[in-house]
Parts: sequence; structure tokens; C-alpha cells
Amino acid sequence: MRRQERAEVVVEVDVMWTDRQGHERFATARAIDICESGIRMQVPEALPERSFVRLRADKIGLAGSASVRSCIKKGTKFLVGLEFSGGMRWKRPAPAKTHDAAVETPLPVAR
Repeated sequence: MRRQERAEVVVEVDVMWTDRQGHERFATARAIDICESGIRMQVPEALPERSFVRLRADKIGLAGSASVRSCIKKGTKFLVGLEFSGGMRWKRPAPAKTHDAAVETPLPVAR
């Protein structure tokens, strides 16, 4: 049972981690869903469980670190569940306000 409601997202996430040999690795992942405390995404290679990753997704206002909670092979990709760390939280954006038509009325141009 989930503690928080997940929101579906389709956005690229830049991910960086250190592999088991100590090499820095980089990938562009595809986010699948997100909640206040974590994100699920699809990556091209396995990430070690309980390892830490750094991630960034400007389109959804996300930047920070997370720990790998699960990594499951699905076809040629891997589904990775991350839990945000270091106090990082994601907040759902507020709905856009409707634009009031009476806000601006163009002035006539003198000829």
C-alpha cells in the first residue's frame, strides 16, 4: 500500500551514479510516475539496489539525490524505483490560473 498518490509523468531525467567498480556512470532515463517522496523511471542499464544516484529533471523541478529501492528488468530496459534523500521532496505544480480577458485591452494606435 502506497503512502502517497503517484502522478503519471513522461519526462526525461538525467541520472548519475557510481557503478560497482567505482566508475561514474550517466544515463538519460524516462520517468514513469512520481510522488512526494520518490520516482519510478525506466533506465537502459541496471542500477545497484541501495546505491545513491543524483538526478535532474528541469521540466518537473527536480534536482537532488535518491536511493535505489528496486531495479527490475523489463524487456531490454530496467524499471527503477527511487526514494528521494537528503530532505528532497517533489510538489505537484499548482493548476494554471485562467487568464482574465479584461486584464489588458490594447490601446488604439495613432496614425
